[in-house]
Amino acid sequence: MKITDKKGTSPVTTIVRHAILPDRMEAFEAWSTRIRTACRTYKGYLGAEIIKPVDSEGGTVTSIFRFDCYANLETWMQSEERLTLLEETDDFCAGPMEVIQYESLEYMFPLDTAGNPPSREKMAAVTFLGLIAPVYFIPKLVIVYITQIPILVTVTSLAIITPLMVYAIMPILTRIARPWLKQ
Repeated sequence: MKITDKKGTSPVTTIVRHAILPDRMEAFEAWSTRIRTACRTYKGYLGAEIIKPVDSEGGTVTSIFRFDCYANLETWMQSEERLTLLEETDDFCAGPMEVIQYESLEYMFPLDTAGNPPSREKMAAVTFLGLIAPVYFIPKLVIVYITQIPILVTVTSLAIITPLMVYAIMPILTRIARPWLKQ
């Protein structure tokens, strides 16, 4: 996926896949901690997630990290600090890493045969549909069972809704809407 908004302020998500050699997961984890610590010091860093294989002995690890805009991502990607850390990956990786970059929420949606995400309008429509129930019900449940303090209701609701959307609702909705999204 090519980033089209190289001068804009759209958030950018980068997905990196590393094929970890058998029995080298601990070395990867130590390296991953160091590179994420370094990444946090760069302007625009929004966060990262690591998805490990079920087999702790090796396999493909997927790292997802986000920056607030393409320019800040590029500053990190071209930094001497990152390039130096990447030289260490030969010690635990079976091959070169795979890097994919997305603008906005594109990483949650299926790509068409040309490798393009659905239109922003379609992504917005599916996201809107996915948000209706959690935004309606979760704050009410938080008020009843957790707190009635308005800011805590909002923060707690978002802490519940965000992973729910990413790990449950959006995968189901994108699977259901796949034919329409690929048109």
